[in-house]
Amino acid sequence: MHKRSAITAFVCFVLAVSAVSCEEVTVRDDLGRDVTISSPSERIVFMMENALKTYYAVGDPKNIVALKDDRWMRKLLDDIFPVIDPDFEKKLTISVAGDRVDLESLARANPDLVVLWATTTEDVNIQAIEETLGVPVFAIFVRSVEDVLHQVDTMGAISGRTERAAEVKRIIHDYMNITTGVTSSIPESERPKVYWMWTDVLGTAGVKSGINDIIELAGGVNVMKFAENDTAMAMEHPVLNLETLIKLNPDVIYMWYNENLDPEDIMTGEDFKGWKDINAVKNGRVYEIRNPYLFDAFSPRMPLALLHIAMDLHPDRFKDVDMNKTIDDFHVEMWGVHYPSMERA
Repeated sequence: MHKRSAITAFVCFVLAVSAVSCEEVTVRDDLGRDVTISSPSERIVFMMENALKTYYAVGDPKNIVALKDDRWMRKLLDDIFPVIDPDFEKKLTISVAGDRVDLESLARANPDLVVLWATTTEDVNIQAIEETLGVPVFAIFVRSVEDVLHQVDTMGAISGRTERAAEVKRIIHDYMNITTGVTSSIPESERPKVYWMWTDVLGTAGVKSGINDIIELAGGVNVMKFAENDTAMAMEHPVLNLETLIKLNPDVIYMWYNENLDPEDIMTGEDFKGWKDINAVKNGRVYEIRNPYLFDAFSPRMPLALLHIAMDLHPDRFKDVDMNKTIDDFHVEMWGVHYPSMERA
């Protein structure tokens, strides 16, 4: 028997014994592939963190059997996961060498579903896992705010908790409205031109990207909208030269979290003397995502990232917002945990 079918049959048998419904469902992943899974999936491996946050808001933590052995920026990682899932630190870990998932460690987890990041259907890990282990793979590739919301629906299907998924989407929309209720009425003439700075400094977000959505919802305009190179403008991650950036002359530079640079470095650093005539630098309007976990725009925390950016773009319009209270309230509704105390609500 095919391994995936065997696993599914076994899970369904166990659940049938315990009088819990189990069925096969077909979900469409972010690459447009139809993936047939058991719902609820009982042995899930998450190889990426933003989808894990979404699952923890919707599904049963007991159904996660392993995680990617990748604690990026562990010093910044808050401790919400162990609070949500008491067994978090005991999970099996799956190693990755280069860009290849270690199939042996993955096989030991005996998953019935693997969730990983991939940008193409030709991804080598998708092919290896599905063809060698016979385990279905759900590919995550977030390119828009709509993709974030779609991810909630997906986790509802995977976990069999569609009603909770609908509730999570309601929470996301409610907290997005704190920002968009203000920014939607801002006229074009009062929307600053924003240059999004990834860690490669001259790498930015094209107009067909999730960050472009965030900039617009936060009350700005992606400066790439005014680029002359249509191809580069439409790319997910175009890389400019300094001459082009100076010509675009953004009103605001918004940095993704950067370990090696601060906004002050951009405005006064020796290495950025060539940037001194850019409006954002001249007017001291260079900002940074202060915490890449708390303000992760490609996870359920997207509304917090949106508000964080909007408060920098339009401080006067959000002067009455209590950001700390908003963050705490959001975490209680989303995960049942206070932030930053990490106490159960």
